[in-house]
Amino acid sequence: MRILSLLGTLALLLQLSAVNGRAFSLIGPFSGWQTPDIGYDLNIVAGNEPGGPRLRGDEYRLSTPVMTYGVDGSFFEYFGAPGMQALDSAFAVFNNLTNVSDFSENLAEFPLKADGVNPLARTLGLLDLKTMVMSYILSGMGLTAPDHWTWSIRARYVDAGGTPHYSVANFNYDPITGLPSRYVNGTMYSYVIREVYDGNNAVAGYDAREVPIDSSAPTIALASLVHEADSPMDSRLLRAKSRFGRYFTGLTRDDAGGLRYLYRPQNFNYEAAPAGSVRGTGVTTIGGSSGSLDSPWTIASPGAIGTNAVQNGTTGGRALVNLGVRAGVDKVQFIRVDMDPILRVSPLPLVVSYPELVVSNGIVVSQIVARTLTRPDIQFSAVDLGVALFTPVAYSQTQYVYNNTGSTVIAGAEGPGNIEPTFGMQFSKVGVHNLNDGNSDEQDGTRGFLWSTFDGSTNAPVIFPVGTTLQDLEDAYNALP
Repeated sequence: MRILSLLGTLALLLQLSAVNGRAFSLIGPFSGWQTPDIGYDLNIVAGNEPGGPRLRGDEYRLSTPVMTYGVDGSFFEYFGAPGMQALDSAFAVFNNLTNVSDFSENLAEFPLKADGVNPLARTLGLLDLKTMVMSYILSGMGLTAPDHWTWSIRARYVDAGGTPHYSVANFNYDPITGLPSRYVNGTMYSYVIREVYDGNNAVAGYDAREVPIDSSAPTIALASLVHEADSPMDSRLLRAKSRFGRYFTGLTRDDAGGLRYLYRPQNFNYEAAPAGSVRGTGVTTIGGSSGSLDSPWTIASPGAIGTNAVQNGTTGGRALVNLGVRAGVDKVQFIRVDMDPILRVSPLPLVVSYPELVVSNGIVVSQIVARTLTRPDIQFSAVDLGVALFTPVAYSQTQYVYNNTGSTVIAGAEGPGNIEPTFGMQFSKVGVHNLNDGNSDEQDGTRGFLWSTFDGSTNAPVIFPVGTTLQDLEDAYNALP
């Protein structure tokens, strides 16, 4: 009878997972208690963790509805026009979304699984540029890896007898109910507490390692891919998060749910306008024509900047209301701006303007926010990023600037707040390389990663640096097994 009862319980759990099998995780600055010894900011491999998981209500998000992006000369030299096309395609996925308030209640228009594997790209050790950029965009908008933070150690205590004790918290939230969830896109997770070792095989900390218990091939969220894919994890999850040959076609249901939670107009937070913002006027000039800023945001071209767009930071003697209660912006639009390839700045400053309503001291204020930019909000580069232990680092993220506005209301609060819209991503341009162990030769080496763009079609991957062909790789690896 106990066995039948257990089977019935498992069947019920699996049925519930099909209905409620979703969750997202929020990102913010590492709290004082989120230390490496209990699994946070371990920095074992590449140090690509720009923040830790946040409790619901302590989230960080963009407070602007428009972001710009661009590349410098190093990126264009290495990735060329195909690389730019990959970037544009990544941002188009977000630009083509409706307002989050228009998402359906159950988010059924978004799939639980949006990724696939290109066998040739996996064999060649290729990383998809578009996919990694899409994952990075989600990170910059306030989401982190739900399959890594489903279970997290909150505290560790070792008693006098040497026995360790742990409290384990759940940092995932269901986008429908808002309650903590142990599911990620239909996959249910338990955990095991394990040691985490560094490159010298010494214990670097402890982690509540997620274990998928209802699937041999767990589904993951796009937000997961850019975060800690190299950290120790369950072998099934490690395979699912392997970036080699993996591509995403768009957002998963959990990704969409996280964006809806953060940016829905009903989510009011006390937060600041982006740093450097001033109060603009009600009319700006765009390419020689005038347009009202009472509705959509606008971006003024370099030749159109003037007092019409920004009036010394005030309008009618009124300064910008910076700190105040703001609603979620409903949708963030991304616009590409071209930079000077040598100086790595915009040829002339740009002015981004948009209208907003903000509540200050109980008064609703309608204002125009104007930002003057000398570089894109999100900037992409190609550089030699050094190594982690001995392996070339594939990519790096500029550390986000978090503005904890919640602490200005309640002392010691860990949020909410906003993410300043100035960050970037750097890609390795090391190119073809091999990895060897001990006294060995070229034939003993294994292939290192290469940046590429590919999908699930039979089209050959586009390999970088721009101009590289599959034949070039065959020639480079002809001595390898």
